[in-house]
Amino acid sequence: MNDSLEHPYRGIGNGASFELADGLTWIRLPLPFPPRHVNVYRFEDEGGPVLVDCGFPDDATTACWKQLGSVPPAPDIVVTHFHPDHIGQAAHFEAMGARVHAPAPELEAAGELHALSGEQMQGSFAEFFALNGVSVPVAAIGGNRYRAAVPDLPAHAEPLGAGALPFAPSWSVSFAGGHSPAHALLYRHESPMLIAGDILLPEITPNISVWPNAPEADPLDDYLAALEELHKLPGNTLVLPAHGLPYRGVQRRIEAIRTHHEKRLSILRKAAGEGAALSAAEAIRLLFRPDLEPSSLPFALGEALAHLNRLRHGDELVRKLDEQGIYRYHARPRNS
Repeated sequence: MNDSLEHPYRGIGNGASFELADGLTWIRLPLPFPPRHVNVYRFEDEGGPVLVDCGFPDDATTACWKQLGSVPPAPDIVVTHFHPDHIGQAAHFEAMGARVHAPAPELEAAGELHALSGEQMQGSFAEFFALNGVSVPVAAIGGNRYRAAVPDLPAHAEPLGAGALPFAPSWSVSFAGGHSPAHALLYRHESPMLIAGDILLPEITPNISVWPNAPEADPLDDYLAALEELHKLPGNTLVLPAHGLPYRGVQRRIEAIRTHHEKRLSILRKAAGEGAALSAAEAIRLLFRPDLEPSSLPFALGEALAHLNRLRHGDELVRKLDEQGIYRYHARPRNS
């Protein structure tokens, strides 16, 4: 587990579990979509066992948990954020007696998204796409894919606060915006470890998106601010990500992620130079491969808008609605 990512567990399969250190177990669970796996972590503390995240709610994941033994796998379950591969099995484990804990903004986001009808979901995305120049049939957007993926949410989840975990005082909690409203990060000071979820992945970057319910948001600024705080961690911190392999070298990884986003910002700065008028649909073609599946378009549009909104909130670009009802971005005049 060193900086170069040469790793003794490279190539492990789903359903595997490994004791990493000091009673902390890394468990790899299957996903029905890329990257085809999610990592969850179980550790022992004075309050007893704690599980961080719980996997996707499908038969393959349920079979893994049965094979691994104790179900529910811990009396206390921390959900880092509301995405299906992290919160998915929480309702099932809660029904079996586990206590579920999650950041309040993540629980609110899950509840609001879960409550939308398929027609409401389609309508919001159809309008969102039209305003940004993305042409796609409404049927391709689908209905409420979140509720289809996560049929049940935990009914009695307890809001998670910042600071020491009351049921695991060796670990502290902080929050990171950008990928989701308030993604929980768990940190242990002794032999430093960071359960980073999707915030610090070793080889890919998390999706940082603008969504129809908050079109003026600046999630990239939130995410970069979170990275600024994480950059202060000790250099020997063992990072435990939700996808990929555990690693050390947190500062190096943060610099690589910053460079990734700065390159994307630079592409859009150049394309939206004075006299140009760039739509988000055109930004997608600059930032992503041309053969995106329709199901990937919401994420691609969200990422493009996250970068455009960062430039707009940073007073580098201005946005105007053109005669076709499409938002277009261009460089702010130098004398404004």
